[in-house]
Amino acid sequence: MTLTQYRPGHAIVPAARTQAPSTSTWRTMLEVRWRDRLRQLTDYCVAFHESGSEALGEQPRPSLRRLMRQSVAARQALGETEAALRRLTRGTFGRCEDCAVEIPAANLAVIPETRYCPSCAAC
Repeated sequence: MTLTQYRPGHAIVPAARTQAPSTSTWRTMLEVRWRDRLRQLTDYCVAFHESGSEALGEQPRPSLRRLMRQSVAARQALGETEAALRRLTRGTFGRCEDCAVEIPAANLAVIPETRYCPSCAAC
């Protein structure tokens, strides 16, 4: 399988071939995801700080609790992408962390931060 195009927020679109994507292709895709997630985290953090500011006056403010939850979730997602990039650098990307079997490229195409093969993930 080759990757024809990665668009942030979408799964990778596989081409017709069955060859696994190259390391550089995975790295590029993960780096794009990392930048998108960092931007999202930054946006949540800025919104959180602005919502507590008196400068907003009468504008409706999003719930601080909701913004905090979104910030935490965005930070966790960013951390998962960073961990996937580290695995790629170490040469363990695409291998199950439990049984070391290769994770199907189709699974990685949907969630490239996946750490476990389908068998171990089901346990």
